[in-house]
Amino acid sequence: MTDELLTLDDLASMYRCSRRHARDVVTKLIGFPELAPGSTPRNPLWLRVEVRAFIHRKTNKSRVNPENRASAQ
Repeated sequence: MTDELLTLDDLASMYRCSRRHARDVVTKLIGFPELAPGSTPRNPLWLRVEVRAFIHRKTNKSRVNPENRASAQ
């Protein structure tokens, strides 16, 4: 089950940032997944599937530029 959960250290590694930045910025992004069931304030956990889906949505949106799409038509 631990493979299914991410800690702050895991998030920091995924985002290539400090643990503090992951806690104070990344987890506060709009649309970032809620804490996983069983998390505690001292040990916050997130579901890996939800975090990966969030990252995937975020990267897909940032790649689509409406101006480029309109001029290509």
